[in-house]
Amino acid sequence: MTQVPNVQTIAKGATPSKLLGGVAAIALLGAFGAPTAALADTSSEIKALKAELKRLEHKLDEQAKTTHQVKNALNSAKSAPASNAPPPVFVSFKNGLYVETEDKSFDFKIGGRIQVDGGFGGRADTFSASNVGFRRARLEVEGKAYKNWYYKFQYDFTGSGAAGIRDAFLAYRAKLLPEQITKQPVTFQVGNQYEPFGLETLNSSKHIVFIERAMTEALTPARHIGASVGVGDKNWAVKGGLFSTSPQDATTAPPTGEAQYWDASVRAIYAPILEEDKLLHVGASFLYHKPNNTTAATDANFLRPGQATRDEFGVLGGGGALIRVPTAQDLSCAAGAGSLNTAVPAAALAFAPFFRRSSCLKYSYNYGFEAAAVYGPFSLQGEYVAAQYERDPVNGLLLGNGGGSSLSYSSYYVFGSVFLTGETRAASYRGYDKDWNTPGTFSDVVIKNPLSKGGFGAWEFAVRFSELNLNNGGVTGDNYSATLGAGSALQQALSKTGTIGGREENLTVGLNWYPDKGVRLQANWTRAMTLVAPSDRPYLNGQHPNAFIARAQVFW
Repeated sequence: MTQVPNVQTIAKGATPSKLLGGVAAIALLGAFGAPTAALADTSSEIKALKAELKRLEHKLDEQAKTTHQVKNALNSAKSAPASNAPPPVFVSFKNGLYVETEDKSFDFKIGGRIQVDGGFGGRADTFSASNVGFRRARLEVEGKAYKNWYYKFQYDFTGSGAAGIRDAFLAYRAKLLPEQITKQPVTFQVGNQYEPFGLETLNSSKHIVFIERAMTEALTPARHIGASVGVGDKNWAVKGGLFSTSPQDATTAPPTGEAQYWDASVRAIYAPILEEDKLLHVGASFLYHKPNNTTAATDANFLRPGQATRDEFGVLGGGGALIRVPTAQDLSCAAGAGSLNTAVPAAALAFAPFFRRSSCLKYSYNYGFEAAAVYGPFSLQGEYVAAQYERDPVNGLLLGNGGGSSLSYSSYYVFGSVFLTGETRAASYRGYDKDWNTPGTFSDVVIKNPLSKGGFGAWEFAVRFSELNLNNGGVTGDNYSATLGAGSALQQALSKTGTIGGREENLTVGLNWYPDKGVRLQANWTRAMTLVAPSDRPYLNGQHPNAFIARAQVFW
């Protein structure tokens, strides 16, 4: 007798597929003659089985819905920004520690540079026969915040001035002009920054071709505290601003009761040819300077040209530069570059008590032109800079400072370089799209075969001729006699007829080796082809000093 499976046994712990199989088996047994009584006995159990099947199907549907909801929640949590957790950041070493958020809204880089110079030269009565020392040792941090805000702070541990502060500014960048004019943001910059003037001065010391900048630096402004606006694109840029005191001044406060000086400067550059290995760059700069009764103690770069800069003999001493406007001929007519309210000369006593000693400099302005051309490994670069000083002739006469009512100084350089290993300076050119702070300058050399990858690095040979003329009026020719003793009556009489800061022409030959990115070794030989002495250094007249200087540099 065929035994019918117990339905309760089938349903117990059964899955929906097993239950359906059980129902099919019972139906099959009925079709082949299973006892009718047995089938009748199970009718109620079949109903219970169907009810259980529906319950299990409902339970599976609920589980599927729950699983779907969990997946949606996970996806939403993954795509939505976390309210408490910070965004992920990416850390790398791009010649310096570099950190950036995933959305590129924030980033910062920690960098620096070390330059060690050493060398030897002739004329021990002018500068050391040999010397070695740190030229620069800087740390810096720069970065971006909230996509539009940029900042930089740089400190030089070997620098003079206000605790070695160099770049220290905040900038805001926003796209304010139509794309027909430029696709780049307009830049608003506040803080201590380079005034926009000249190519050689603005080019970073990490990337200048020679160890020291050309002598045009004596007539160009350094970093100053101020505000500027810049706009440009890949091939052009214009930047201008208003500036005042500089942390690199010997003193950052004007004489008692007087106002601080201020500048207005602008620079425009254009690169009609800019390709991977070809470049043509031209530019022009203009600066207006209002001294406001400051003196060379706080404004040496303008009131004693040459005093605040270093020439190619700098590491060996010589007061930083062989030629410079002497202290006694401070263009403000101050007594020893100190206070304008002391040492009133006897000629002025006739006006007392109505006479007030004030600067004999009313204003000055500087202008310059620059050009650079690159064709493959060959490059040429040159600049001309002039400074014009307009003075009060009455004050100049009363205060014993000669030179007339209008003074002119000038400087220029030209150099050529060639990469013996085939690199090109065109690849390192930075327009406004790559360097909005100092557009139209040169950055890292793109080394074809670095030493770290089995190559020989990049080798560059360069020659430069540079001149600075700080003589004006009076007896200033090349025949100025070296027999005039310092402080003699004749020298003092002659010096009052003009400003005799001297004239110098230098020839420099250089060899640079760039083994890897961030490392450079340099060697320069310099000879003074012409040296007309300033009035306070008559013993230099007609001399031709030589110097060999070497530098080891690393930056990150």
